[in-house]
Amino acid sequence: MIRERVLLQFLGKKLLSFKKLETGEIIGTGLLNPIFDKFKFLIMMALQASFYGHYNNLGDWKGKRVANTFAPPVGSHPMLRVMKAIIMSKIFRHTFPVAMTFAVTYRCQCNCRHCSAGRHLRNDLSELSTREAKALIDQSQNLGVSLIAFTGGEPLLRDDIYELITYVDKRKALPILFTNGLLLTEENIKKLVDAGLYSLFVSIDSAIPDEHDQLRGKEGLFEAAIKGIKKMKDRGGFVGMSSYATRSSTEKGMYKKLYLLGKKLGVENLILFDAVPTGSMLNNTSEMLTPEQHEELRKFSSNVFKQKEVPQFNSQSWQNSIEGYLGGIGCLAVNLQYYVSAYGDVSPCDFTPLSFGNIKNKTLKDIWKKMIRHPAYNHRSTFCRMQHPNFRRIYIDPIPDNSILPYDIDNLPRIDYRI
Repeated sequence: MIRERVLLQFLGKKLLSFKKLETGEIIGTGLLNPIFDKFKFLIMMALQASFYGHYNNLGDWKGKRVANTFAPPVGSHPMLRVMKAIIMSKIFRHTFPVAMTFAVTYRCQCNCRHCSAGRHLRNDLSELSTREAKALIDQSQNLGVSLIAFTGGEPLLRDDIYELITYVDKRKALPILFTNGLLLTEENIKKLVDAGLYSLFVSIDSAIPDEHDQLRGKEGLFEAAIKGIKKMKDRGGFVGMSSYATRSSTEKGMYKKLYLLGKKLGVENLILFDAVPTGSMLNNTSEMLTPEQHEELRKFSSNVFKQKEVPQFNSQSWQNSIEGYLGGIGCLAVNLQYYVSAYGDVSPCDFTPLSFGNIKNKTLKDIWKKMIRHPAYNHRSTFCRMQHPNFRRIYIDPIPDNSILPYDIDNLPRIDYRI
């Protein structure tokens, strides 16, 4: 399915237009597109400003308006750091990160068949210590990040998680936490709030309780997660739901059911990732979305945004659309974020099982430089690389079936998969 969006035309001639190919690439097709390319930074900034000015009904954080619970409040110091990173990326012609995802542990009470952290758990290594985790937070903030997302496994199984959230310098970065919801007791929620957590995202795979529990291999999980969401809402905290879209679930309209559930619960955000073949399903591409389904989800996201509805609906399909490209988003890997494992390995994103180095023997700054100079990541991608056939053929398919993830990038060829 090829989609084209015409922004400007005259006498039937396309002056400014973009086409999204079936592989995910976005190309300019209008007569004025070469001129547009010279000013796309300014247009991107205008679209970003439009987005942040659009939502004014989510609430505020320390006196600053929140336009998205996965982005710093408007006018806050962390938001100014985001703008600085964007401007520096333009000046120096390489990206500066704005977010880190930190898997603090791979321990978990669930047994998800789709776990993106599958094959990461190791018995021969220790998780980063509290001191090492704090050093990572320091290095990340020095690198310029404005958001630190704690994930896992189940991050609430780590005893020092509240200490790590407290340690984040809230003048520089805001802490976010993803959880399966089992440990969202009144006591733990109070600890999260007292530690200064910015927003909480609870994983909900299905709006049907039994199906959710089955997918996660844990009976009673749905009920516990919903109770946790309500408890956090009662405390006035920002809460989002985190889910994913598979080919089969999208055929059944599950994303709509999840959205209605989120609206009923009063959450501020629903993040819908694509079902990326990674982790436990690294070599299973059967549930990848079709181009038509990507377009279906994009339309739903756009409609929610236009209507200023709450919860927001932030889908990966929209991020990798023409609109997402024009807004400066696209693929987040080594564009806006990086991922650090519980043992210190640094990867391009949560879903990319490739290690570019470990913070135990290299600085985060040096590892970031290695990533942005690699031919697979030295450019902003308009699509998720992990869903691109050429990228998978070169960088994923050669990974041995018995390998613990992430896999060392140095064992693979340095090739630009777009060629």
